[in-house]
Amino acid sequence: MKVKVLLGLFLLGNPWIAFTQNIKNEPIFGTVIERKIQKDSTKKKESFNLLKPAFLRVGVMGGALIGFENTDKVVGATSGLRVEYGISNHWSVIGEVQGNYFRGTTFSRGQGSLGINWMPFKSKRLQPYFGIGGGINGNGFGRKERERNGYANFERWFEDTHENNQKVQGFAFARTGLNYVLFKKIVATVETVYQLPFNNNTSNGGLALKIGVSYQFGKKKIKM
Repeated sequence: MKVKVLLGLFLLGNPWIAFTQNIKNEPIFGTVIERKIQKDSTKKKESFNLLKPAFLRVGVMGGALIGFENTDKVVGATSGLRVEYGISNHWSVIGEVQGNYFRGTTFSRGQGSLGINWMPFKSKRLQPYFGIGGGINGNGFGRKERERNGYANFERWFEDTHENNQKVQGFAFARTGLNYVLFKKIVATVETVYQLPFNNNTSNGGLALKIGVSYQFGKKKIKM
């Protein structure tokens, strides 16, 4: 009789032991608090430093200007200096000054602009970008130039200046272009810019078609 009882307890005990081994060691009541993995404190977080941009490029630009003066098209030329400061590999701030040879109201003899570029795609050598910005320039008429042609043209200059109601006017622009790495530190650029002056009744805006080359400062190689 004792043997049968011991045998029954043995048979019942083995499955129970196996069952209890499969159960995780968790509390019956309450919840289990998961451990949070501690981050390595030795790794420094990258922070933006104004004195250490992602890249810094200085270059020259030049090309053609097409102004839409009401129903007429006026063609001219432009050249200038550009500085590009890389906030990251995808965003940059561009400052530019340029001189224009243009007889009209869309572009003046000299202008300055500030804008931001977005470079959405990664590439080893060819990189498209899109940008917007604004700037200031004159109203497109020069007093000395009009005075050379006589009193009648000087009077026309005065009327046009009065109509625009300002000697310096602002403008907005949108642009798109391509950067191409020629060498490790040399970048070629081709771009198209649409520029629209403010408070100008004689202009419907204009296009600038530019090409240029820039040098990238720093020890790092060009990243795109």
